[in-house]
Amino acid sequence: MPITLLHRLAAATLPCNIEGGRNVDAVRILVMAGHIKATIPAPVRTLDGYVQPIATVTAVTPLGQTMLRKFVPPGGRKP
Repeated sequence: MPITLLHRLAAATLPCNIEGGRNVDAVRILVMAGHIKATIPAPVRTLDGYVQPIATVTAVTPLGQTMLRKFVPPGGRKP
């Protein structure tokens, strides 16, 4: 999932907002790997558990660009 998201982010106009717990978790993984730069707010406690606010991706790093060249998107071709 993170590599698929990386390909989507590379094609998007940045900054880009990402919502949903799983998607924000993928953003966290990409940030920890050094592939993107993003602002990720902490989850907010609610009466029913937690809600993950929207993350904002601001850049794909040079390392992220290298990963895009090495890993083709699912169903895609290598450039």
